[in-house]
Amino acid sequence: MTVTRGIGIHDPGVEMLVVRLVQAAYSLPAVYFVYRLLERSLGSESAMLGGLLAAAFFAMPVTAVHQLEESVCIVPLLAACWWWQRAEDRHQRPALWGALAGAALGTALILRFPLMGFVLAFVALVLVRPRPVTVGDKLAFLGGLGLVIVLQGYSNWVANHQWWYSFIHRLGPMLHPQHMAADAEGYPSSPPWHYVLTLLAALIPPASILLLAAAVKGGRQFPLLGIATLAFFVTHSLIANKQERFLLPILPGLFILIVAGLPWLASHLAPSAYRGMWWYFWSVNAALLVIVTFSFSKKDRVEPLLIVYRRHDATGVLVAQYNQSFSVPEYYLGRPRPALAVVERGQDVESSTRGLPINYVIVYSDTPEADRVSLAGALHRNLTFLTVIQPSLTDRLAHAINPRHNRAHTAVIYTTS
Repeated sequence: MTVTRGIGIHDPGVEMLVVRLVQAAYSLPAVYFVYRLLERSLGSESAMLGGLLAAAFFAMPVTAVHQLEESVCIVPLLAACWWWQRAEDRHQRPALWGALAGAALGTALILRFPLMGFVLAFVALVLVRPRPVTVGDKLAFLGGLGLVIVLQGYSNWVANHQWWYSFIHRLGPMLHPQHMAADAEGYPSSPPWHYVLTLLAALIPPASILLLAAAVKGGRQFPLLGIATLAFFVTHSLIANKQERFLLPILPGLFILIVAGLPWLASHLAPSAYRGMWWYFWSVNAALLVIVTFSFSKKDRVEPLLIVYRRHDATGVLVAQYNQSFSVPEYYLGRPRPALAVVERGQDVESSTRGLPINYVIVYSDTPEADRVSLAGALHRNLTFLTVIQPSLTDRLAHAINPRHNRAHTAVIYTTS
Protein backbone atom coordinates (compact mmCIF):
# COMPACT_ATOMS: atom_id res chain seq x y z
CA MET A 1 0.00 0.00 0.00
CA THR A 2 2.84 2.39 0.83
CA VAL A 3 4.40 1.77 -2.59
CA THR A 4 1.17 2.39 -4.51
CA ARG A 5 0.46 5.57 -2.57
CA GLY A 6 4.02 6.69 -3.18
CA ILE A 7 3.38 6.64 -6.94
CA GLY A 8 0.08 8.48 -6.61
CA ILE A 9 -2.41 5.60 -6.45
CA HIS A 10 -4.92 6.22 -3.65
CA ASP A 11 -8.04 4.46 -4.90
CA PRO A 12 -8.49 1.42 -2.60
CA GLY A 13 -9.91 -0.63 -5.46
CA VAL A 14 -6.84 0.00 -7.62
CA GLU A 15 -4.53 -0.60 -4.65
CA MET A 16 -6.15 -3.96 -4.04
CA LEU A 17 -5.84 -4.83 -7.73
CA VAL A 18 -2.07 -4.28 -7.48
CA VAL A 19 -1.96 -6.50 -4.39
CA ARG A 20 -3.90 -9.21 -6.24
CA LEU A 21 -1.48 -9.07 -9.17
CA VAL A 22 1.47 -9.49 -6.80
CA GLN A 23 -0.24 -12.48 -5.20
CA ALA A 24 -0.90 -13.94 -8.65
CA ALA A 25 2.78 -13.62 -9.58
CA TYR A 26 3.77 -15.26 -6.29
CA SER A 27 1.48 -18.23 -6.97
CA LEU A 28 3.01 -19.06 -10.37
CA PRO A 29 5.88 -21.20 -8.99
CA ALA A 30 3.22 -23.69 -7.84
CA VAL A 31 2.63 -24.53 -11.51
CA TYR A 32 6.38 -25.00 -11.99
CA PHE A 33 6.72 -27.41 -9.08
CA VAL A 34 3.71 -29.46 -10.22
CA TYR A 35 5.26 -29.66 -13.68
CA ARG A 36 8.69 -30.73 -12.44
CA LEU A 37 7.38 -33.40 -10.08
CA LEU A 38 5.31 -34.99 -12.84
CA GLU A 39 7.96 -34.56 -15.52
CA ARG A 40 10.50 -36.47 -13.45
CA SER A 41 8.24 -39.50 -12.98
CA LEU A 42 5.84 -39.52 -15.93
CA GLY A 43 7.29 -37.37 -18.70
CA SER A 44 6.53 -34.01 -20.25
CA GLU A 45 3.04 -34.85 -21.55
CA SER A 46 1.73 -35.72 -18.10
CA ALA A 47 3.61 -32.74 -16.66
CA MET A 48 1.84 -30.42 -19.11
CA LEU A 49 -1.55 -31.75 -18.04
CA GLY A 50 -0.68 -31.37 -14.35
CA GLY A 51 0.59 -27.85 -14.88
CA LEU A 52 -2.55 -26.97 -16.81
CA LEU A 53 -4.74 -28.24 -13.98
CA ALA A 54 -2.73 -26.26 -11.42
CA ALA A 55 -2.96 -23.10 -13.50
CA ALA A 56 -6.40 -23.26 -15.10
CA PHE A 57 -8.66 -25.33 -12.83
CA PHE A 58 -11.48 -22.87 -12.25
CA ALA A 59 -10.94 -22.51 -8.50
CA MET A 60 -7.19 -21.87 -8.62
CA PRO A 61 -6.72 -18.36 -10.13
CA VAL A 62 -9.38 -16.66 -8.00
CA THR A 63 -8.43 -18.35 -4.73
CA ALA A 64 -4.74 -17.62 -5.35
CA VAL A 65 -5.50 -13.92 -4.97
CA HIS A 66 -8.37 -14.01 -2.47
CA GLN A 67 -7.63 -16.73 0.09
CA LEU A 68 -4.36 -15.41 1.47
CA GLU A 69 -3.41 -17.92 4.17
CA GLU A 70 -4.62 -21.02 2.33
CA SER A 71 -2.98 -20.01 -0.95
CA VAL A 72 0.41 -18.62 0.10
CA CYS A 73 1.37 -21.90 1.80
CA ILE A 74 0.99 -23.85 -1.46
CA VAL A 75 4.27 -22.71 -3.03
CA PRO A 76 6.57 -23.71 -0.12
CA LEU A 77 4.59 -26.94 0.33
CA LEU A 78 5.19 -27.99 -3.27
CA ALA A 79 8.78 -26.72 -3.10
CA ALA A 80 9.38 -29.06 -0.16
CA CYS A 81 8.10 -32.01 -2.21
CA TRP A 82 10.25 -31.15 -5.22
CA TRP A 83 13.43 -30.31 -3.31
CA TRP A 84 13.18 -33.49 -1.25
CA GLN A 85 12.79 -35.40 -4.52
CA ARG A 86 16.04 -33.78 -5.65
CA ALA A 87 17.69 -35.05 -2.48
CA GLU A 88 16.41 -38.59 -3.12
CA ASP A 89 17.66 -38.41 -6.70
CA ARG A 90 21.15 -37.61 -5.32
CA HIS A 91 21.26 -34.41 -7.35
CA GLN A 92 24.38 -32.31 -6.59
CA ARG A 93 24.80 -32.04 -2.82
CA PRO A 94 21.63 -33.87 -1.74
CA ALA A 95 22.04 -32.71 1.86
CA LEU A 96 21.57 -29.12 0.67
CA TRP A 97 18.38 -30.08 -1.14
CA GLY A 98 17.24 -31.86 2.00
CA ALA A 99 17.85 -28.74 4.09
CA LEU A 100 15.96 -26.61 1.57
CA ALA A 101 13.07 -29.07 1.63
CA GLY A 102 12.91 -28.92 5.42
CA ALA A 103 13.01 -25.13 5.41
CA ALA A 104 10.26 -24.96 2.79
CA LEU A 105 8.08 -27.38 4.74
CA GLY A 106 8.61 -25.35 7.91
CA THR A 107 7.70 -22.16 6.06
CA ALA A 108 4.47 -23.73 4.81
CA LEU A 109 3.62 -24.75 8.37
CA ILE A 110 4.29 -21.27 9.75
CA LEU A 111 2.07 -19.77 7.07
CA ARG A 112 -0.72 -22.29 7.67
CA PHE A 113 -0.61 -24.16 10.98
CA PRO A 114 -3.52 -26.50 10.10
CA LEU A 115 -1.07 -28.17 7.70
CA MET A 116 0.20 -30.00 10.78
CA GLY A 117 -1.28 -33.34 9.66
CA PHE A 118 0.46 -33.11 6.28
CA VAL A 119 3.73 -31.95 7.82
CA LEU A 120 3.88 -34.66 10.49
CA ALA A 121 3.17 -37.38 7.93
CA PHE A 122 5.76 -35.92 5.53
CA VAL A 123 8.44 -35.75 8.25
CA ALA A 124 7.72 -39.30 9.44
CA LEU A 125 7.98 -40.66 5.91
CA VAL A 126 11.23 -38.79 5.27
CA LEU A 127 12.77 -40.27 8.42
CA VAL A 128 11.97 -43.85 7.38
CA ARG A 129 13.03 -43.47 3.74
CA PRO A 130 15.49 -46.21 2.74
CA ARG A 131 18.69 -45.76 0.79
CA PRO A 132 19.93 -43.98 -1.24
CA VAL A 133 18.75 -41.36 1.29
CA THR A 134 21.40 -41.10 4.00
CA VAL A 135 21.23 -40.15 7.66
CA GLY A 136 23.00 -36.92 6.75
CA ASP A 137 20.24 -36.04 4.29
CA LYS A 138 17.61 -36.62 6.95
CA LEU A 139 19.49 -34.55 9.51
CA ALA A 140 19.84 -31.74 6.98
CA PHE A 141 16.10 -31.91 6.37
CA LEU A 142 15.38 -31.68 10.10
CA GLY A 143 17.92 -28.87 10.39
CA GLY A 144 16.15 -26.81 7.74
CA LEU A 145 12.80 -27.42 9.41
CA GLY A 146 14.23 -26.56 12.83
CA LEU A 147 15.86 -23.37 11.53
CA VAL A 148 12.51 -21.99 10.37
CA ILE A 149 10.91 -22.84 13.72
CA VAL A 150 13.77 -21.11 15.59
CA LEU A 151 13.47 -18.01 13.40
CA GLN A 152 9.73 -17.90 14.01
CA GLY A 153 10.34 -18.22 17.74
CA TYR A 154 12.83 -15.37 17.62
CA SER A 155 10.37 -13.13 15.77
CA ASN A 156 7.76 -14.02 18.42
CA TRP A 157 10.20 -12.93 21.12
CA VAL A 158 10.99 -9.65 19.37
CA ALA A 159 7.35 -8.79 18.64
CA ASN A 160 5.53 -10.31 21.63
CA HIS A 161 8.30 -11.00 24.18
CA GLN A 162 7.28 -14.65 24.26
CA TRP A 163 9.24 -17.27 22.32
CA TRP A 164 6.29 -19.63 21.78
CA TYR A 165 3.63 -16.95 21.23
CA SER A 166 2.44 -17.88 17.72
CA PHE A 167 2.78 -21.60 18.39
CA ILE A 168 0.62 -21.39 21.51
CA HIS A 169 -2.03 -19.24 19.86
CA ARG A 170 -2.14 -21.16 16.58
CA LEU A 171 -1.32 -24.71 17.65
CA GLY A 172 -2.77 -24.55 21.15
CA PRO A 173 -6.29 -25.61 20.11
CA MET A 174 -4.82 -28.70 18.43
CA LEU A 175 -3.80 -29.96 21.86
CA HIS A 176 -7.51 -30.43 22.56
CA PRO A 177 -8.65 -32.62 19.65
CA GLN A 178 -11.89 -33.69 21.34
CA HIS A 179 -12.97 -30.05 21.59
CA MET A 180 -12.04 -29.36 17.96
CA ALA A 181 -13.96 -32.44 16.81
CA ALA A 182 -17.13 -31.41 18.64
CA ASP A 183 -17.21 -27.59 18.64
CA ALA A 184 -17.06 -25.52 15.44
CA GLU A 185 -17.08 -22.29 17.52
CA GLY A 186 -19.73 -20.64 15.39
CA TYR A 187 -18.26 -21.69 12.03
CA PRO A 188 -19.98 -24.09 9.61
CA SER A 189 -20.05 -27.63 10.98
CA SER A 190 -20.54 -30.71 8.83
CA PRO A 191 -20.17 -34.50 9.13
CA PRO A 192 -16.77 -36.17 8.48
CA TRP A 193 -17.64 -37.04 4.88
CA HIS A 194 -18.30 -33.39 3.97
CA TYR A 195 -14.92 -32.88 2.29
CA VAL A 196 -15.40 -35.97 0.14
CA LEU A 197 -18.62 -34.44 -1.15
CA THR A 198 -16.86 -31.09 -1.57
CA LEU A 199 -14.20 -32.62 -3.82
CA LEU A 200 -16.80 -34.56 -5.78
CA ALA A 201 -18.65 -31.29 -6.40
CA ALA A 202 -15.56 -29.16 -7.09
CA LEU A 203 -13.89 -31.54 -9.55
CA ILE A 204 -16.92 -31.32 -11.87
CA PRO A 205 -19.20 -34.34 -11.45
CA PRO A 206 -19.58 -36.98 -12.73
CA ALA A 207 -16.00 -36.77 -14.03
CA SER A 208 -14.92 -36.08 -10.44
CA ILE A 209 -15.71 -39.67 -9.43
CA LEU A 210 -13.25 -41.00 -12.01
CA LEU A 211 -10.63 -38.36 -11.21
CA LEU A 212 -10.68 -39.11 -7.48
CA ALA A 213 -10.38 -42.82 -8.24
CA ALA A 214 -7.33 -41.98 -10.36
CA ALA A 215 -5.89 -39.95 -7.47
CA VAL A 216 -6.13 -42.98 -5.18
CA LYS A 217 -4.18 -45.03 -7.71
CA GLY A 218 -1.72 -42.18 -8.23
CA GLY A 219 -0.79 -42.36 -4.56
CA ARG A 220 1.22 -45.48 -5.38
CA GLN A 221 3.35 -43.49 -7.82
CA PHE A 222 3.91 -40.70 -5.27
CA PRO A 223 3.61 -42.43 -1.88
CA LEU A 224 5.13 -39.60 0.15
CA LEU A 225 2.78 -37.00 -1.32
CA GLY A 226 -0.15 -39.43 -1.32
CA ILE A 227 0.12 -40.42 2.34
CA ALA A 228 0.76 -36.85 3.51
CA THR A 229 -2.26 -35.63 1.52
CA LEU A 230 -4.39 -38.40 3.02
CA ALA A 231 -3.23 -37.40 6.52
CA PHE A 232 -4.22 -33.80 5.80
CA PHE A 233 -7.60 -34.91 4.51
CA VAL A 234 -8.34 -37.18 7.47
CA THR A 235 -7.30 -34.67 10.14
CA HIS A 236 -9.40 -31.93 8.56
CA SER A 237 -12.39 -34.26 8.21
CA LEU A 238 -12.33 -34.99 11.94
CA ILE A 239 -12.51 -31.30 12.89
CA ALA A 240 -15.99 -29.84 13.39
CA ASN A 241 -15.18 -26.54 11.65
CA LYS A 242 -15.39 -27.35 7.95
CA GLN A 243 -15.00 -24.74 5.23
CA GLU A 244 -14.37 -25.44 1.56
CA ARG A 245 -11.35 -23.10 1.45
CA PHE A 246 -9.50 -25.31 3.93
CA LEU A 247 -8.89 -27.82 1.11
CA LEU A 248 -7.04 -25.34 -1.10
CA PRO A 249 -3.49 -26.20 0.10
CA ILE A 250 -3.74 -29.78 -1.14
CA LEU A 251 -5.41 -29.15 -4.50
CA PRO A 252 -2.15 -28.93 -6.52
CA GLY A 253 -0.90 -32.09 -4.81
CA LEU A 254 -4.20 -33.74 -5.62
CA PHE A 255 -3.74 -32.79 -9.28
CA ILE A 256 -0.37 -34.54 -9.24
CA LEU A 257 -1.97 -37.69 -7.84
CA ILE A 258 -4.79 -37.51 -10.39
CA VAL A 259 -2.40 -37.23 -13.33
CA ALA A 260 -0.27 -40.05 -11.92
CA GLY A 261 -3.36 -42.29 -11.83
CA LEU A 262 -4.58 -41.47 -15.33
CA PRO A 263 -2.77 -44.38 -17.05
CA TRP A 264 -4.75 -46.73 -14.80
CA LEU A 265 -7.97 -44.85 -15.56
CA ALA A 266 -7.34 -44.86 -19.31
CA SER A 267 -6.75 -48.62 -19.24
CA HIS A 268 -10.15 -49.18 -17.60
CA LEU A 269 -12.21 -46.92 -19.88
CA ALA A 270 -13.00 -47.15 -23.55
CA PRO A 271 -10.89 -44.64 -25.50
CA SER A 272 -14.00 -42.73 -26.57
CA ALA A 273 -15.25 -42.54 -22.96
CA TYR A 274 -11.86 -41.34 -21.73
CA ARG A 275 -11.69 -38.60 -24.38
CA GLY A 276 -15.31 -37.66 -23.73
CA MET A 277 -14.60 -37.28 -20.02
CA TRP A 278 -11.87 -34.74 -20.73
CA TRP A 279 -13.94 -32.85 -23.31
CA TYR A 280 -16.74 -32.56 -20.77
CA PHE A 281 -14.37 -31.60 -17.92
CA TRP A 282 -12.56 -28.85 -19.79
CA SER A 283 -15.75 -27.44 -21.33
CA VAL A 284 -17.45 -27.04 -17.95
CA ASN A 285 -14.20 -25.86 -16.35
CA ALA A 286 -13.75 -23.17 -19.01
CA ALA A 287 -17.23 -21.78 -18.35
CA LEU A 288 -16.69 -21.78 -14.60
CA LEU A 289 -13.22 -20.25 -15.00
CA VAL A 290 -14.65 -17.25 -16.85
CA ILE A 291 -17.41 -16.76 -14.27
CA VAL A 292 -15.35 -16.96 -11.09
CA THR A 293 -12.21 -15.22 -12.39
CA PHE A 294 -13.95 -12.05 -13.53
CA SER A 295 -16.58 -11.86 -10.80
CA PHE A 296 -15.48 -11.36 -7.19
CA SER A 297 -17.36 -12.67 -4.17
CA LYS A 298 -19.02 -10.60 -1.41
CA LYS A 299 -19.68 -7.84 -3.92
CA ASP A 300 -22.44 -6.42 -1.71
CA ARG A 301 -19.87 -5.66 1.00
CA VAL A 302 -17.12 -4.10 -1.11
CA GLU A 303 -18.80 -2.32 -4.03
CA PRO A 304 -20.97 0.05 -1.92
CA LEU A 305 -17.92 1.35 -0.07
CA LEU A 306 -16.01 1.90 -3.32
CA ILE A 307 -18.95 3.81 -4.78
CA VAL A 308 -19.07 6.04 -1.70
CA TYR A 309 -15.29 6.62 -1.82
CA ARG A 310 -15.27 7.51 -5.52
CA ARG A 311 -17.84 10.28 -4.99
CA HIS A 312 -15.21 12.02 -2.81
CA ASP A 313 -17.72 13.76 -0.57
CA ALA A 314 -18.38 11.26 2.23
CA THR A 315 -18.29 12.69 5.74
CA GLY A 316 -20.08 9.86 7.51
CA VAL A 317 -21.45 6.45 6.51
CA LEU A 318 -24.16 4.47 8.25
CA VAL A 319 -24.27 0.73 7.51
CA ALA A 320 -27.58 -0.88 8.51
CA GLN A 321 -27.11 -4.65 8.70
CA TYR A 322 -30.72 -5.82 8.95
CA ASN A 323 -30.46 -9.22 7.24
CA GLN A 324 -26.83 -10.17 7.90
CA SER A 325 -23.97 -9.28 10.24
CA PHE A 326 -20.35 -8.87 9.18
CA SER A 327 -17.23 -6.82 9.80
CA VAL A 328 -17.36 -3.86 7.44
CA PRO A 329 -14.23 -3.77 5.21
CA GLU A 330 -13.76 -0.07 5.91
CA TYR A 331 -10.44 -0.07 4.05
CA TYR A 332 -12.49 0.47 0.88
CA LEU A 333 -13.71 3.82 2.19
CA GLY A 334 -10.20 5.11 1.47
CA ARG A 335 -8.28 7.90 3.20
CA PRO A 336 -9.08 10.18 4.89
CA ARG A 337 -11.65 7.74 6.23
CA PRO A 338 -15.12 9.14 6.93
CA ALA A 339 -16.93 8.41 10.18
CA LEU A 340 -18.52 4.96 10.18
CA ALA A 341 -21.47 3.67 12.20
CA VAL A 342 -22.84 0.12 12.03
CA VAL A 343 -26.24 -0.82 13.39
CA GLU A 344 -28.23 -4.04 13.48
CA ARG A 345 -31.97 -4.44 13.73
CA GLY A 346 -33.26 -3.43 17.12
CA GLN A 347 -30.41 -1.04 17.89
CA ASP A 348 -31.04 2.66 18.50
CA VAL A 349 -29.97 4.36 15.27
CA GLU A 350 -30.32 7.87 16.65
CA SER A 351 -27.96 7.30 19.58
CA SER A 352 -25.51 5.30 17.43
CA THR A 353 -25.14 8.18 14.97
CA ARG A 354 -25.41 11.13 17.35
CA GLY A 355 -22.79 13.73 16.49
CA LEU A 356 -21.73 11.96 13.27
CA PRO A 357 -22.05 13.82 9.94
CA ILE A 358 -23.84 10.95 8.17
CA ASN A 359 -24.40 11.66 4.47
CA TYR A 360 -24.49 8.09 3.12
CA VAL A 361 -26.59 5.14 4.29
CA ILE A 362 -25.99 1.57 3.10
CA VAL A 363 -28.87 -0.78 3.87
CA TYR A 364 -28.81 -4.59 3.93
CA SER A 365 -32.43 -5.58 4.32
CA ASP A 366 -35.19 -7.79 2.98
CA THR A 367 -37.55 -4.79 3.30
CA PRO A 368 -35.38 -1.85 2.18
CA GLU A 369 -38.20 0.63 1.52
CA ALA A 370 -39.75 0.19 4.97
CA ASP A 371 -36.32 0.44 6.57
CA ARG A 372 -35.53 3.56 4.53
CA VAL A 373 -38.51 5.31 6.09
CA SER A 374 -37.50 4.14 9.57
CA LEU A 375 -33.88 5.23 9.14
CA ALA A 376 -34.90 8.61 7.74
CA GLY A 377 -36.98 9.22 10.85
CA ALA A 378 -34.15 8.19 13.18
CA LEU A 379 -31.63 10.39 11.36
CA HIS A 380 -34.09 13.28 10.90
CA ARG A 381 -32.91 13.46 7.29
CA ASN A 382 -34.37 12.63 3.89
CA LEU A 383 -32.88 9.51 2.29
CA THR A 384 -32.51 9.66 -1.49
CA PHE A 385 -31.97 6.46 -3.45
CA LEU A 386 -28.56 6.34 -5.15
CA THR A 387 -28.12 2.78 -6.42
CA VAL A 388 -28.55 -0.88 -5.57
CA ILE A 389 -25.74 -3.44 -5.63
CA GLN A 390 -26.78 -6.87 -6.86
CA PRO A 391 -24.94 -10.11 -5.96
CA SER A 392 -22.11 -11.05 -8.29
CA LEU A 393 -22.22 -14.16 -10.46
CA THR A 394 -19.79 -15.79 -8.04
CA ASP A 395 -22.08 -15.03 -5.10
CA ARG A 396 -25.06 -16.47 -6.96
CA LEU A 397 -23.12 -19.57 -7.92
CA ALA A 398 -21.93 -20.09 -4.34
CA HIS A 399 -25.51 -19.67 -3.12
CA ALA A 400 -26.75 -22.23 -5.65
CA ILE A 401 -24.11 -24.75 -4.54
CA ASN A 402 -24.56 -24.25 -0.79
CA PRO A 403 -27.55 -22.03 0.04
CA ARG A 404 -27.31 -22.84 3.73
CA HIS A 405 -23.91 -21.19 4.24
CA ASN A 406 -23.56 -18.92 1.19
CA ARG A 407 -26.15 -16.16 0.94
CA ALA A 408 -26.54 -13.79 -2.00
CA HIS A 409 -27.52 -10.36 -0.65
CA THR A 410 -28.20 -6.96 -2.18
CA ALA A 411 -27.14 -3.58 -0.79
CA VAL A 412 -29.04 -0.32 -1.27
CA ILE A 413 -27.20 3.00 -1.07
CA TYR A 414 -28.90 6.24 -0.08
CA THR A 415 -27.67 9.81 0.27
CA THR A 416 -28.99 12.09 2.99
CA SER A 417 -30.29 15.62 2.74
